[in-house]
Amino acid sequence: MRKQQTKNRAVRMGWLAMGLAAAFGATECAAQHVPLVLYGRVHVSVEKLQSGGQAAVSRWEFKNNTSRIGIRGSYDVGNDFYAFYQIESGAAADGDGLGTGSNTLGGRETFAGFGHNGAGSIKVGNFYHPYDDLHYVSGNYWQLFTGTSNDATLWANGANAATGGFDQRLANGASYYTPQWNGFQAKIWYSLTQGPGGEEALGSQGSRVISGSVAYDKDGKRLAWGFEQIKKAKALSSGFYEEGTSHFITGGWTFGGFYVAGLAERDELEDINATGNNRTRSYWHVLAKYTFGKHAIGGWYGKADDWKGGAAISESGAKMWTVGYSYQLHRMSGLYVLYTRLENDANAAYVLGGSPARAANGDWVPARSSQPGFVVGGYVNFQFPS
Repeated sequence: MRKQQTKNRAVRMGWLAMGLAAAFGATECAAQHVPLVLYGRVHVSVEKLQSGGQAAVSRWEFKNNTSRIGIRGSYDVGNDFYAFYQIESGAAADGDGLGTGSNTLGGRETFAGFGHNGAGSIKVGNFYHPYDDLHYVSGNYWQLFTGTSNDATLWANGANAATGGFDQRLANGASYYTPQWNGFQAKIWYSLTQGPGGEEALGSQGSRVISGSVAYDKDGKRLAWGFEQIKKAKALSSGFYEEGTSHFITGGWTFGGFYVAGLAERDELEDINATGNNRTRSYWHVLAKYTFGKHAIGGWYGKADDWKGGAAISESGAKMWTVGYSYQLHRMSGLYVLYTRLENDANAAYVLGGSPARAANGDWVPARSSQPGFVVGGYVNFQFPS
């Protein structure tokens, strides 16, 4: 009972913080409106890696790293109101996954909304939640927060809500963003999720997700709190867990050519496999990089502790690290080389660049203990009008 009260108090404090940020949010003028912008990115890499299950082999891969194409725009509708939209589709630059997943029309960040210069904005559609929007503060940035070195391997416990991850883009979402005021902004987001297990299909018995954040970003200093709660998750996860909750704080500081940042997170999954037992874990990571001219060098390190509680898993922790170098050819394009490595404890299920696998009607499947990756990649962004 005390544990539940503590958790509820933390959630209430989070909503209060966002309410205060909204209440004190003074107006900032919206950016100049452009009715139609064509934009995109082609991002590919060549990789030598050994990731996955215990029998994973060392292999070379040519990989697409969330290449995309989209249109977006906004326009003034009068009385300080404006409308905005975006339709973004994945592009399978490597030829794999054509017409599947996000590589369909509108399969990525796609939404419509209205804003007011003094009252913030609302939007509805298929887009990442506020939890994920904080990735830029301390994320493993070498592959633009995607690909093999994606820190969501450990941070957020992966990108698959069905196996207890918190980094998945979920459809049927709506959000409210406060205006920015003196570096502060708050966001709140709600999703009915999608498919046969979501609230849209099952009503009150279906899965739904709530996320929020409060962030400060000004003069090279960043500090933020993020939250996500997956409710009625049994419908979404085929009975694996009943509810998932994640809180984290993150911050970063720029001085000279240096940027240092870090994150601390606490996750809980409730009623694992209908046993009534919960499991929790702590996770943290740190980042440092140095930029000089068009060059940047740096490193990132993250550590997940064992899952504890009634549904504990001994020796389920892991460590991951990345070192890399990047060269900015142009403000819209660049090249990079990196080495990343995931080290799982004996019963850990983390997968480099992926999410834990789960046995049918069972628990996570332990993954390969040592998972290295050597990556050479590049990206080209485009936008018209520029």
